[in-house]
Amino acid sequence: RQEAEKSEQNKFDIAASLQQETEKVVKNLLKPFIDEYKPKNICLSGGVSLNCVLVGKMFDWYPGVNIFCDPIPYDAGLTLGGCRYIWHHLLDNPRIYDNPQNTSSYLGKNYSLEDIQTSLKSFNSEITTQEVDDDFVVDLLTKDDNVISVYGEGSESGRRALGNRSILADPRSPNMKDIINEKVKHRQWFRPFAPSIIREEVDKWFIHDVDSPYMSIALPFKDGMSDKVPAVCHFNDTARLQTVKEENNKWYYNFIKKFGEKTGVPIVLNTSFNDREPIVETPEHAINCFLRTDIDYLYFRDYGILISKVK
Repeated sequence: RQEAEKSEQNKFDIAASLQQETEKVVKNLLKPFIDEYKPKNICLSGGVSLNCVLVGKMFDWYPGVNIFCDPIPYDAGLTLGGCRYIWHHLLDNPRIYDNPQNTSSYLGKNYSLEDIQTSLKSFNSEITTQEVDDDFVVDLLTKDDNVISVYGEGSESGRRALGNRSILADPRSPNMKDIINEKVKHRQWFRPFAPSIIREEVDKWFIHDVDSPYMSIALPFKDGMSDKVPAVCHFNDTARLQTVKEENNKWYYNFIKKFGEKTGVPIVLNTSFNDREPIVETPEHAINCFLRTDIDYLYFRDYGILISKVK
């Protein structure tokens, strides 16, 4: 075990060194453009914008600049970039900067109650079901270090689960990182889990009051705040946050708000609903992943169906 931990530490040290070099390169590349144009907005796409640590530091480099990250910033988003190029550059349509609502990343198919019930019947001998509401699930989330997977509406496009195909847990639990890694994620010790936070609460918890709807930015907590949510705090007192607005995901916003009203913490731990495989898509995928792991409950939130394993 000591050798394994030493190997992981070495990997982490190498990654940290590479991160520092990456930041220097990007900062030097951007400098002439920043000096000349003094932009008010910077839009990031491509794989580099998945580097949430780098993006977070850009708010320190360029105070007062709005930094936006593409929700699909990798090869799968190239088609969207092509469409943008044609729309703006070839067809000469104007860009729109004053729309207060972020572009939705929930582009997947919606599955009906019949779809879900058909999948549930296939696993009838392995699961039990009950009809519940969100308040019931919020209450479960605050008890016994429960880990709850949620499934609803269309799946997320992009790298991050943003509340529709997510595993949720109580961020206040000091043991939750280890619990989730043992039950389902099996990740390295230094890889943190993300806080999903009500947008209007960001300035009370983090040093910058910014939008991060696609979980693209890592920021330091304000003094003393990380102690309240140890399960979503990185070793250097930062977190890769997802900011949630009601107009972007009404169910998720209201769920976090209910959790905040009950606990005083308007944050839930959010990690993707998967186990060393792509994020679940269909109801059958969701039930399969739930049964293969030690996730405590599966909540089909659109229809108030809570799934437990047969004991």
